[in-house]
Order: sequence, then structure tokens, then C-alpha cells
Amino acid sequence: MSYLPITGTFLDEVTHDIPSQNWGPAEWAREFDTFVQTGIDTVIIIRSGYGEKLSAPSKAISSRRPTLPVYIDLVRLFLDLAAERGIKLFFGLYDSGYHWYRNDWTVEVDINKAYLHEMFENYGDSPAFQGWYLPHETSDSGLRIIDINTALAKEIKSISDLPILASPYFHARADYAVDTRTVPRTPEEHARAWSEIFERYAGLVDYCAFQDGTADLLALEDITAATAQEARNHGIRLWSNLETFDRDMPIKFPPTDWRKLAHKLDVVQPYVDKVITFEFSHFMSPNSMWEPARNLYRRYREFLETK
Repeated sequence: MSYLPITGTFLDEVTHDIPSQNWGPAEWAREFDTFVQTGIDTVIIIRSGYGEKLSAPSKAISSRRPTLPVYIDLVRLFLDLAAERGIKLFFGLYDSGYHWYRNDWTVEVDINKAYLHEMFENYGDSPAFQGWYLPHETSDSGLRIIDINTALAKEIKSISDLPILASPYFHARADYAVDTRTVPRTPEEHARAWSEIFERYAGLVDYCAFQDGTADLLALEDITAATAQEARNHGIRLWSNLETFDRDMPIKFPPTDWRKLAHKLDVVQPYVDKVITFEFSHFMSPNSMWEPARNLYRRYREFLETK
């Protein structure tokens, strides 16, 4: 089996928890050219709206939630840039950051049902529109995530036969536990929790890419192996979401150390079908505003030459 490089990236165009690079069409065109040069064939809009921020005009959202003005339609821009270069785009739904955290999950679902119909009507004819992304992330079955994602996946499947991707996180490092008194889950505990979720996702969610920075570096291979077995048991293809930012630094968030990237890329090779990242443009691109990201890109390309 050939070595799997990073071939996909999220696009965090609403810059929810990372700073804006203030790119316009010219900078994004340069970045999409870089995707091609790097071998990235898939981009995923991680969320096309969050709270009051939208990346495209939407009556379905703005009629239900207060929203800021949309000055540029980034969904159209990204689809056009992707189509021109033969890149697949997965469209991420809306995350209110509000309703589902208050256990008002049915409102979250209702808003998104109206939204996904609107967005598919507006953009579904683009040849680059090749999949969907479910942006509501958890490490287990909390916050009614099974109900949210299965309801949205069923609605998507009713209008589209395109694949659906989810990217949850592991509960496999003590400092990332919801309750810091708890301990990280073992691979066996994780597998038991996700067996239930995968059983409900079967036939609805096609790909699952766990956020690798939510597992301890030394535990990543074992927990990925356990996840891969459960995913196979339920007909779900496992990807890796290799985080190119660093959760271990006291600031939020710098580009990761290239040696961590190399380790994480190495250990998932036997278990996943594809490696994507959060998030190339900020943390690894030669066009990034951060010099450490540009250095990480050079180290990554040098590392691949050894494989």
C-alpha cells in the first residue's frame, strides 16, 4: 500500500476560533492553485455558518436567527475555484452554537433542514459540489448528537445521493475531557461508545474523520485501530483529520511541530482511507500569514520525499 499524504483540507471561512487572514478572491485563487500543487483534491467547508456569521446569503438562517451582513459569497467563490481545478467540495451545514447546547436539538435540526434545501437549490448544480459535512461535533452520544446527525443525514439523502462526512473528536487526553476529573477513554471504551453511534450512522454517514489532536500522541495508533474496526463493522469508511495546529501550546492555536505531524501521519497509515487536515490554509500553507506554517509546509514536503 502506498503512503497516504494529506489530500484534503477543511476551509474555516467564518474563522470561528482561528484568526482571519482577510483573503479576497485573488488570495483564495492562489491558495486553490497551491492545493493542486500539494495534491489536495478535496476541500470541506467546516461550517458555512456559525451563530451570527454566514459565508453565503441565507433566508433560511436570517429569518430565524440574527445574522451579520454577507459581503462576499464565499460558497460560490470556493465552488467556482474548485470546479476550475477539479477539486471536490464538501458543503458544511450551519451550527447555531446555541440551540443544541441547550438541548433544543429539534430547532437546530429544523433550521438546518430548511437551510440545506436552500443551499442545494442555490449551489447544487456546481460540478464541484460533491459531498456534505455535518458540523456538530462531539466525542460521544452527548448533546443528542446521534439524533441531530441522523436526522440531518436522512434529510440530505432525501434530496441528494452525495456522500456525507463527519469529524468527531476522541475523548483520549485528560486535559480535553469535559470533566477534568475523568480520565481519558481507553481504546476499548471508545470502541464501545462508537459502536452504538456507528450502528445508527450506518447507511447515512459515509465517512468519519476523527480529530487526531484529541488523543494523546502515544495513544493515537491504538485508538485509531479500534475505531477502524468498529467503522468497518458498520460500513463506514474511516479517514484521519490530522490537525496541523497544536493543542499543546499555551496559546490558541499555533502551527504544530513538524515532528508531531510526521508521527501522526505515520501511525494512521494502516487504518484510514484518506488523510485530511484542519486546517491547511492557516497552519501549513506556504501562503499562510504565519512563518511557522510556511516552515511546516517545507518540512512536510521534505518528509514525504523519504516515503
